[in-house]
Amino acid sequence: MERFFTLFVASLCAAPLFYFLFSEVTVALNSQATGPDARLGVAYLATWGGFLAAFVGFFVVWFLARYCLVETYLRYLQVFDGIALIGWFVFYLNWSDQQEYRLDYPNHRAVLEVEMRAAQSFLKGEPIDKVLIPQFIGQDLDMSHVDRIRKEGNFVILPWETTPISLKKWQMRVFVHTTPVDFPLDLPRRPQASTDWSAWLIPSDKQEDPLPDGALEHTALRYRFRLIPHGSPE
Repeated sequence: MERFFTLFVASLCAAPLFYFLFSEVTVALNSQATGPDARLGVAYLATWGGFLAAFVGFFVVWFLARYCLVETYLRYLQVFDGIALIGWFVFYLNWSDQQEYRLDYPNHRAVLEVEMRAAQSFLKGEPIDKVLIPQFIGQDLDMSHVDRIRKEGNFVILPWETTPISLKKWQMRVFVHTTPVDFPLDLPRRPQASTDWSAWLIPSDKQEDPLPDGALEHTALRYRFRLIPHGSPE
């Protein structure tokens, strides 16, 4: 029974490695695929072929361990099982932490209020709601308050708010002249209380695209999180 359980765990832990290996090799070999149909075909092949590779890999490891592993090396395989189980558990925790989760509050509505500002010299006479277009990274119900646009000194400020429904992490993306600019938000995974306004934040230094000229010096964002009881005036 001990040998059976050891072989089963070893095969089970090794099977996902065959899946990932097949999927990565398939994607790498078809990296030049163009067009939506070709890319979809590669995705299907990588996914279903990976499942088949994992199924075959399970029985390959089982067969090799069952008929080639002598009894004196069983302890080494058990050590491998323990390390592999810990490794896959850590992998699962990291993976689950990156998945989108719902933001539900009984009897309350979550609201993320955001204000974006830009220097008047940066806008060059254009309306701020045409130059800066906010987007919450996740599922939400947003509302731009163009009727509340105001000026403070040399800056024009655009208020905006959203009801976040689900998300992976707290992050705003503002399209500055159609170029996406990311602003990470320093909020806990599931805030339990309303917050004050944050300080004015400049764009993150980790961007997928180069920042538009002047965006780092002349644009900023601040935010606050609110829990509003259902039925109460805002």
